[in-house]
Amino acid sequence: MIRYFDNIIVNIKRFGVNRAIGYGVFSRIWSVFAGPLTIILIAYRFSKTEQGYYYTYSSLLTLQVFFELGLTTVLSQFAAHEFAFLKWDSNGQVTGKEEHRERFIDLLVKAVKWYVVSAIILITVLVPVGLYFFSQSAVKGVEFSWEIPWILAVIGVGCNLLLIPFYAVITGSGDVAGINFMMMVGGIVSSFICWFVIALGGGLYAIPAITLGSIIVGIIYLYKSKRALLKIVYLQALTSARSLNAISWWGEIWPMQWKIALSWISGYFIFQLYTPILFKYHGPIVAGQMGMTLSVVNSVQAVALIWLNTKSPEFGKLIAKKEFRGLNQLFNQVMKQSLIVCFFLSLGLLVFIVFLKSYTSIGGRFLSVTQIALFLIITCGNIIVYGWATYMRAHKEEPLLWYSVIGAVLTACSAYFLGVLYSSMGMVSGRLVISIVWGIPSTYYCLTTFKKKLYMK
Repeated sequence: MIRYFDNIIVNIKRFGVNRAIGYGVFSRIWSVFAGPLTIILIAYRFSKTEQGYYYTYSSLLTLQVFFELGLTTVLSQFAAHEFAFLKWDSNGQVTGKEEHRERFIDLLVKAVKWYVVSAIILITVLVPVGLYFFSQSAVKGVEFSWEIPWILAVIGVGCNLLLIPFYAVITGSGDVAGINFMMMVGGIVSSFICWFVIALGGGLYAIPAITLGSIIVGIIYLYKSKRALLKIVYLQALTSARSLNAISWWGEIWPMQWKIALSWISGYFIFQLYTPILFKYHGPIVAGQMGMTLSVVNSVQAVALIWLNTKSPEFGKLIAKKEFRGLNQLFNQVMKQSLIVCFFLSLGLLVFIVFLKSYTSIGGRFLSVTQIALFLIITCGNIIVYGWATYMRAHKEEPLLWYSVIGAVLTACSAYFLGVLYSSMGMVSGRLVISIVWGIPSTYYCLTTFKKKLYMK
C-alpha cells in the first residue's frame, strides 16, 4: 500500500507536496469523501436529537486537553532538537550521537509514564462528569441509549492517549510520513467501522467504534515499524535506569509544558465550547447543527494546516543548527501554501453547502449559509495565528501564553452570553469579532516582539 501511494505522490510533487504532505493530504481527501457519507448516514439513521448527542459527545471528549496538558507539542519540539543529530536505521533503531540518543529515549520514557497517569485520571473523571452533564440536560422521552456509549467512548480516548507520546516523538524526529500514513490508514479503518455500526443501528456506539479503529491501526503501526523503540522504552521504564544525559522534566519540559497547556486549554474554550452550550440552553437539534457544521469547517482547517504541521520538525532542526535564514524562507513558503489551500477549500465548501441546502434535505442539518461563511472567514484567520504560533513554539518557547488565555476568556464569555441570548448566530458573530479585534493583531504583535528579542541575542 505504501508503494502505491508513493507512486501517486511522485507525480504530484508540485506545490511542495512530498511523501509526508502527500499522506496527510490523502488522509484529508479521504475525510472529504468519508465526511459526507457519515453525514448522510447520521441524517438518515439518527434523529435530530441523537445527532445533537453525537456531536456534543465529540466536543466533551476533547476535554482530554485538560489531562494531556499540552505535552504533545512539547514532545515534538524537544524530539526535533535532539534528532537534529540522530537518525533512524533500517531496523527502526535510533542511531547517532550517544548524548542526544539518551536524551531522546529518556524523553519518551518519561512521557509514557506521564500519559499512563493522565489516562487513568481522565477515565476516572470524565465518565461521571459526562453522565452528570447529560442526565441534567437530557431531553425527556429519549428513545436511545446514551450512558454506555459515553462510558465506552471515554475509555477509548483514555486508551488512545497511551499511544500519543510515541506519535509525538516520531513526528518530532522527522518521520512525519510514517505518522501521516498511519493516520491515513487509521482514518479509513475508523470510517468503515463507524459506518458499519451506524448502518446496523448502533447509534451513539459509533463514537467509541471510531476510537477503536484508530487504536488498532496505531498498535499495528508501532509494532511493525518501531518495535525496537517499544522494546527499549519498555526495558528502561521497567528498570527505572537513570541516564547520565537524562532530560530534566521539571527543569526543561515543564517550563514550556505548563505554558502550552494553558494555551491548549484556552483552545478548548475557543473551539469546542459552542456545542455543549447550545445543547444545554437551546437543545440537541441546534447543537447537532453546530456540531455538523464545525466538523466540515474543521476539515478545511486540518487540510490547510498539513503544510505547516509536516514542516514543523524541520523548523526545530533549523533552529537547533542556527540556520535562521533557511528557517524564515521555509516558514514563509509553507505559510503561503496553507493560506492558498484554505481559501480555495473554503470557497468550494461554501458552494457545496449552498447546493445541499437548495436541493437536499441534508442541508437542514447544518447551520445557515451565512453562519458557515463567517466560520470559514474565521478559519482563514486561524491559519495565520496557528502559523505564527508554530514558528515561535519551534524555538521551544511559548510567548503566546497570556494572549491565548485572554482570547479564551473573551471567547468563552462571548460564546456563553451571546449563545444563550442569540443562539448559534450570536456565537459565530462574537467569535469573528474577537478574531479580527484580538486574535490576529495580538499574535502579530507577539511575533514581531519575539523576533526582535530573538535577533538581539
